Amino acid sequence: MKEQCVQHTDPLSGMIKVSLAASERFAELAVQDNGSGISEENLPLIFDRFYRADVSRTRRTGGAGLGLSITKSIVEAHGGGIEVESQPGTGTIFRGYLPLSE
Repeated sequence: MKEQCVQHTDPLSGMIKVSLAASERFAELAVQDNGSGISEENLPLIFDRFYRADVSRTRRTGGAGLGLSITKSIVEAHGGGIEVESQPGTGTIFRGYLPLSE
């Protein structure tokens, strides 16, 4: 999640915030940026394998569109979940939840 934030946040004015919190049942890892954001039409697709919201970035930043898909698979394999909120021009926040063992 953090690499996605770094790629889409301005290197001079960008801000990336990472936080970790626990409830009774889950640990929540949140990664937030003030980057370009993700459009509403792209949000449902960003966890799909090989999906690239901005194909023009492929040459400049590399990547195959697998990072978020792999992250989601790992989190879900451990009984957790992942979600995203974003507004174009405002930034994005990813939240990953993992169950706490007893």
